[in-house]
Amino acid sequence: MTPADACGALRPGAAADIFRLQEIERDAATLFRDWPGIDANALTSVIALADHLRSIEQGLSIVVEADERIVGFAIGEMQGPDAYLRELDVARAHQKRGFGARLVEAFATAARAKGARHIYLATFRTPPWNAPFYARLGFREVAHADYLPWMSELEASQATFLDLSTRVFMRRD
Repeated sequence: MTPADACGALRPGAAADIFRLQEIERDAATLFRDWPGIDANALTSVIALADHLRSIEQGLSIVVEADERIVGFAIGEMQGPDAYLRELDVARAHQKRGFGARLVEAFATAARAKGARHIYLATFRTPPWNAPFYARLGFREVAHADYLPWMSELEASQATFLDLSTRVFMRRD
């Protein structure tokens, strides 16, 4: 193992990476298999190719490589003057090595380079690898009364397959 493999090499995501990113997303989703409030059918869906491509075009797709392959990613998009971290996943075999935190920081750096004022995300409240993880990285819960219009739209679209009481929007300034 090279030093880069030990800490993971970060780089921008590319179109050729998308199918691997979808594999990682499915793998990471298995952590939720028995979690209350999550429709098991939602665990098999992945982010669409077009959405990945949009994140790549915006420079908001970051991957981390270790052991000579991609082991995690963060993607998102600009929402007006802010950035939205849409998805963060690390393959289960590579979790708890700091890759997720490094991806969040790399995403934040890329978003700030694009002029993002705040970084938002939507996640589950209680699993320790979700809201508590992001809180340790400086994200704070957004009160429902402070939701931006795009947040309400996203929440409405998720209501068909998620228990919204388990969800939270978070923001980092």
